[in-house]
Amino acid sequence: MIGMLAPFTIDTYLPSFPAIEAELSANRDLLSQTLAIYLISFALATLFWGPMADRWGRKPIILISLVGYLVASILSALAQSIETLLLGRALQGTMLAGSLVASRAMLRDFFQGDEAQKAMALMMMLFTAAPALAPIIGGWLEMHLGWRSVFYFLAIYSVIIIMLFSLRVKESQSPEHVQSIHPLRILKGYWQSLVHPQFLRLVAAQGFIIGGFFVYVAGAASVVFDHLKLGEQDFWILFVPVVSGVLVGSILIHRLTHRFKATTLINVAFTLASLAVIINLIFESFLPVQAWLVIAPLVLYSFAFAMANPGLSLVALDCLPSQRGLASSVQSLFQMGMAGLVAALVVPYVQHSLQWMAISQAILVMLALLLWLSVRRQIQTTA
Repeated sequence: MIGMLAPFTIDTYLPSFPAIEAELSANRDLLSQTLAIYLISFALATLFWGPMADRWGRKPIILISLVGYLVASILSALAQSIETLLLGRALQGTMLAGSLVASRAMLRDFFQGDEAQKAMALMMMLFTAAPALAPIIGGWLEMHLGWRSVFYFLAIYSVIIIMLFSLRVKESQSPEHVQSIHPLRILKGYWQSLVHPQFLRLVAAQGFIIGGFFVYVAGAASVVFDHLKLGEQDFWILFVPVVSGVLVGSILIHRLTHRFKATTLINVAFTLASLAVIINLIFESFLPVQAWLVIAPLVLYSFAFAMANPGLSLVALDCLPSQRGLASSVQSLFQMGMAGLVAALVVPYVQHSLQWMAISQAILVMLALLLWLSVRRQIQTTA
C-alpha cells in the first residue's frame, strides 16, 4: 500500500489540470511544476531519510513520514493559490520519501537471494495497480466532487496505511546494522556510494530509464488533452494499457528470477526498451497521430521497464550491504531526481510535439543502456 501511494500522488490529480488552471489562474507549464517540485523534493529528501532509517529503524521513519504526508495532503486540498499548492506538493514529496526509502530497505532486510528479487517484483506488481486506478479515481472525483477532493482522498488513504502499518508490521532492522547519524559518518557513507563505480552507474542507469518513462507521465495531460483530443474521463486510455505492460513485465520477472541471472534479465529488458523507443520514433515521425500508435510503443517500454527495475534495484543495493538505507536513499535520489528534472526541464519544452517527446525518451534510454553496458561485466550475481 505504501508503494501505491507514490503513483497515486503523481497520477490522481492529472485529470484535474484544467480545473486547477481555471481556479488558481495558472497556465499548463506552471501547473506542470507542481509535479516537478513533488519529484525533486522527494529526491532530495531521500538523502535525509536514508540515514535516519539506518539509525532509528524502518518502522518509526515510515510512520513519522506518513503523518507528515497526511498534513501536506490537507494543505494541498486547502490551497487558494498556485504558490500554496506548490508548497503542499513539495511537502508531500519530502515526507513520502521517508516511507518509500525505509520500506524498500525493509523489503531487503526481510528477503535474500531469489526471494528478494521475487519480493521486489511483487512490490512492482502492486505498484503498477495504482497508475491504472489513479487517473480513473481522479477523473471521477474531479467530475463529482472537484479537484480538492483528490487531495482529501490521498489524506484518507494515508490514514488507512498508518493504522494498518502500525498494527501489523514489525521492525525489520537487526541491532547489529544500526548506524550512527554523525554528520561525518553520513557524508562518508554518501561519498562511498558516489565513488563506488558499479553502484553509481547502476543507479544512474535506473534513473535514466525511469526518466524515459516520465516523459509521458509528466506530459500525460498534453498527450490526452492536446494531441489525442480526449477529455478528463479518458486518461485510462493512456494509463491502463501502459500499466498493463508494467504488470505483465512484473509477473514475468516474478516467475523467471529463479531460472535466470539478474544480469540476463536486465539485458533482455534493455533490448526491449531500445526496440520500443525505435518504434516510437518511427510512428511519431512518419505516421498520423492515432491513439494506438502513441500507446503501443509505450506499452512495450513499460514492459521493459518492469523487467529491468527489480534487478537493477537489488544489484545496486547489494553493492553497499551494510548501508542499505543510505543506498536506498541514493537510489531514490537518482530515480525521482531524474523524473523531477524531466518534468521540470524537458517536458515543458517537448510536450507540444509527440515527435520531440519520442526523441527525448530515446536519448534517455540510450544513456541508460550505455551505463549498463559499461558495468554489466563487473556484476557478479546469481540473483
